[in-house]
Amino acid sequence: MCTAAHHEAPMQTEKSLFKVDPRVKLVAIFGFVAVVSSLTSVPFLAAAAGMMAALALATGIAPGRLLGRIALVLPFTGFILVLLPFVVPGQAVFSLNLGLLSLSATDQGLDRAAILSLRVLGAVLAINVLTASTSFSDLMRALKELRVPGVFVQVLEFTFRYIYVLGDEVKRMKVARKARCFSEGRTLLDMNTFRTLGNLVGVLFIRSWDRGERIYSAMLSRGYSSEERPSTAVRPGWADICWGMGVLAVAAGLRLFESGTLTGKF
Repeated sequence: MCTAAHHEAPMQTEKSLFKVDPRVKLVAIFGFVAVVSSLTSVPFLAAAAGMMAALALATGIAPGRLLGRIALVLPFTGFILVLLPFVVPGQAVFSLNLGLLSLSATDQGLDRAAILSLRVLGAVLAINVLTASTSFSDLMRALKELRVPGVFVQVLEFTFRYIYVLGDEVKRMKVARKARCFSEGRTLLDMNTFRTLGNLVGVLFIRSWDRGERIYSAMLSRGYSSEERPSTAVRPGWADICWGMGVLAVAAGLRLFESGTLTGKF
């Protein structure tokens, strides 16, 4: 009996996250990210990231897949995180001797890098909670009902849908290259490889532009209009509002504890 109850609890949590109103999730998640991004304490940032990691796993994302999604942002933030300890002035912790160049990592720089990495980690986990528990169509509908400008929502919709179309176009171009006996060099500095990849990018841009014109003409011929239809949204339930308020309350509590507002009262 205990084992059965233990297995049912995660399933109930997963289902409850999927049932929360998308508008509430959008406001709660982005509010959480905004408040947590203002934190400057490593322990509080780690607590916020831990909470979002637990919610992300509760949505049913496999741990390996979650780590893979987190790794996608490393190329964008990894360079800054590696560089910060050596450019922020402060007390030196260790040094790297690179021959003509000597670099010293500071305590303040390491702390700044840790703060930035935890902020990014918390934001990525929060976005994964939102996208894993809400379909794309529900997210777009929620944005419209929250009075987000229609142009912005349409750009998101078209970008999401036609990324896969462009991906298929790239695959066909790769098959065409192989059919013409193209062999890649060992590095991108190989002139033949560099020239071929440059041509691929240029041809892909031209084809995507041409396809976009054809798709837009087809949409107009079918009566497409950028005007939004009147919304018939249903008000969120009390359970949805309580879930959203709970997420925001955690973020606000961490911020108040860090500032000492709450600790001074105890």
